[in-house]
Amino acid sequence: MRVTLSVCSALVGLAVAACQVPGGADRGDWVEPDLALFETGPYIILGAPGTARVALKDDRIPAPTVEWWVAPAEASAAGAPAPEVHEVVAERYEDLWVATLTDIPIGPSIRYRVRSSRGTTQEYAFRAGSPQGSRFRFAAYGDTREGHSVHRAIVEALAREAVDFVLHTGDMVQRGGRQDQWMRFFQIERPLLVDTPIVPAVGNHDMSGRDYFRRYFLHSKWAGDRHYYALDWGHLRIVTVDSGIECRDGCAQYAFAERALAEGARRGQLMVLALHHPPYSSGKHGSAPEVQKPITELARRHGVELVITGHDHNYERTRPIDGTTYIVSGSAGAPIRAVRPRWFTAEARTEPHYVLVDVEEDRLIVRGVNLRGETFDTAVLEDVPPAS
Repeated sequence: MRVTLSVCSALVGLAVAACQVPGGADRGDWVEPDLALFETGPYIILGAPGTARVALKDDRIPAPTVEWWVAPAEASAAGAPAPEVHEVVAERYEDLWVATLTDIPIGPSIRYRVRSSRGTTQEYAFRAGSPQGSRFRFAAYGDTREGHSVHRAIVEALAREAVDFVLHTGDMVQRGGRQDQWMRFFQIERPLLVDTPIVPAVGNHDMSGRDYFRRYFLHSKWAGDRHYYALDWGHLRIVTVDSGIECRDGCAQYAFAERALAEGARRGQLMVLALHHPPYSSGKHGSAPEVQKPITELARRHGVELVITGHDHNYERTRPIDGTTYIVSGSAGAPIRAVRPRWFTAEARTEPHYVLVDVEEDRLIVRGVNLRGETFDTAVLEDVPPAS
């Protein structure tokens, strides 16, 4: 697929209302350029350590089967015996087919394919985690919404990056109650999500009474049917919260985050808090007061290195505030808006982008990357101790 983009330049401090991609692809009439076996998927959702779920949507087929095996290490691949192939028959989950893969080893590449009455997919590969202390990389982006050309360009760029998983900061679709928009989201994401697990944070545009967000990210199967949860990858703990719930000390979500972060601090893990509304932002919406106090309290108390959010359609990285760095990444499709730096701003940018995070033993290396492949911001976030 060839995508023509008009990439916005950095316009920090200027009153720019929006940055649009020309053409009709961003009016909701995006069509997937290549034929695919299924309406959406397969895509990968992680859960408890050693467990992954492969999901797809196609109402016109009987239960498909997922075959998976551990890829042999390159050094021994030539003379290695054929790997043991595990077969898992997918089960119906509302309007999805979901295959639950269990006892997956942490570290090696897991290969899989889907067999169905429509045919068999090619082989894909993903990892379900990293050994403690090893180096790995993930990516973050958000606010894809109705900007399908930019969204697809972000996806194609990330598919070329060596990332182990992606974190979406929310506002995946324009209207969370429209099933067709969720189908389009997963179709646009297909080149990435077939072999890269996604860690989702819910945005205000994603919500509706139909709760497609919960359904398509299988939250009843691994997150207790909640929009907030914790996941570990190697020595990193990610705690994702639903910032659409006004939540202060004493509510269930706050208590969950408190426990998850306290446990991560006791283990000496590096920690990331992910949510949609930014505690600190110089963009159009600005800092969200309803989340600033509880999130900054949690981050300071437990030694969180990075808080990553969306909602404002720009990039912004703060100076460390009580040791914690706050990043807004909300330019993966939604109209670009102006950002006017404030006292806490270390770097700001108004163009489509994604964030790469290299996780080392005792630090995070953060890079902002635009659609020209240029790294426009770099920061090293050292290990933050919890408050005494």
